[in-house]
Amino acid sequence: MNSASLILTDSGLALSEPKAVGAQGNTKVLAASSLGSCLVFVSSAVVTVALAAIGRDMRLSPPELQWVMNAELLPLAALTLVAGALGDRFGQKRIFLGGIALYGLGAAAIGFAPSFAPLIVGRFLQGVGEAVILPNGLSVLGQAFPADKKARAVGIWSAAAAVASGVAPAIAGAILDHGSWRTTFLMLLPVVAGALAVGAVWIPKDSPTSHARVDVGGAVLSIIGLGGLGAGLTSLTNGSGLNVWVLVTLIVGLGSLACLIVTERRLGDNAMLPPSLFASRSIVGANLFTALLYGAFTVMLTLIPFVMIRGVHLPTLVAGLAFIPLQVLIMVVSPFAGMLCRRFGRRLPLFVGGAVVGLACTLALRVDSSATYWADIFPSILLLALGMSLAIAPLTTLVLTSVESDRAGTASGVNSAVSRAGSLFAIALLGGVLQQDGPQLFSGFHLAMAVAAVACVLATLAVFIIEPGPHVDFIPRD
Repeated sequence: MNSASLILTDSGLALSEPKAVGAQGNTKVLAASSLGSCLVFVSSAVVTVALAAIGRDMRLSPPELQWVMNAELLPLAALTLVAGALGDRFGQKRIFLGGIALYGLGAAAIGFAPSFAPLIVGRFLQGVGEAVILPNGLSVLGQAFPADKKARAVGIWSAAAAVASGVAPAIAGAILDHGSWRTTFLMLLPVVAGALAVGAVWIPKDSPTSHARVDVGGAVLSIIGLGGLGAGLTSLTNGSGLNVWVLVTLIVGLGSLACLIVTERRLGDNAMLPPSLFASRSIVGANLFTALLYGAFTVMLTLIPFVMIRGVHLPTLVAGLAFIPLQVLIMVVSPFAGMLCRRFGRRLPLFVGGAVVGLACTLALRVDSSATYWADIFPSILLLALGMSLAIAPLTTLVLTSVESDRAGTASGVNSAVSRAGSLFAIALLGGVLQQDGPQLFSGFHLAMAVAAVACVLATLAVFIIEPGPHVDFIPRD
């Protein structure tokens, strides 16, 4: 799921981008990149609020409801890295605008989908578009500003994305209370048109690099691998048991990931996932921490609005507004986490952040059918915001400073993809909750929160894989 915490993780892609020769800073490029990139963070925020209405209107089963989420997350997790190479090969402006167009096509397909299959196709197209938009939009931004202005430009980009992802679910909630969930996706089309127009006019033409290698095999294997594991786990958690379908999908998923490892080792530094990158203990620990923490984070972001609407029967608008404090607190508190990095080094901010998110999951066990937002739900969201604020910004700095400068972009891209993969598998494990109603819904919700808390504990243990290292500056190097 996309929110302010993912915005901070993704911003490392721009901070690690070498500036173009003669770059002076271009506010029009900043505006075009921000508007296009905001689309990436809006759709997941909207679908979280609309999920219950989509399931009710289209009479979707729990596995189908899970794939409404995962159809977007799968290409995001698998294609983000190769999409950056596509930009290098064919021109970042062209690929960025192509991603926006693809996203718009997906939003239109969702808005007019007559059944489940076209809905999933639309969600998948959105995910592919987002995977293309994000690295190329950030590369365009990173190259447009010199080193001394880049951090401020990325800060403005992050703020714009945070505002968009915070406002979008509130607007979607208001629409859902008085209209159709389809409108929440169709309202994205004017934004898509505007992003295409300003991007075409304001982003300067760049020069493609004809010799840039695109790891198509790695991308295909990662999609099959993640998709197979996601499908198998989805079926497994929906009461299917260990049947032939589950076994086949799990074997295909694991086999594809094994082939991916072999293929990437053969390609070496030309691979989408360079094996030498994972020779660093800090990179391995940071990515394991990311997968576990984002898994727990996604469980909360998905289930709390769902339970608020379907279990507590609060207005959809309230569910849409519920996570605005999360967006605000993360963007306000995150810069102060840098003081912890400078004073206590690499590990402590991550450890404390993971522990606080685990406490947020534990506190969510109080939510039942008589819950109110401020007394029972907001305290968990507050702790979630504080925990993610303490962990994610230092995590981005850690990833960028644990490798050589020419590998910082790849390391940041891998970490961003891992966060989506963690979210993908978290959603795949939620079938036992999404198929419940009444008291059983809260039993499943409480079990999910307990498992998420355990994931946070494991994330805090993963911190100790990271090399202690020196105390680091918060602002990543260029």
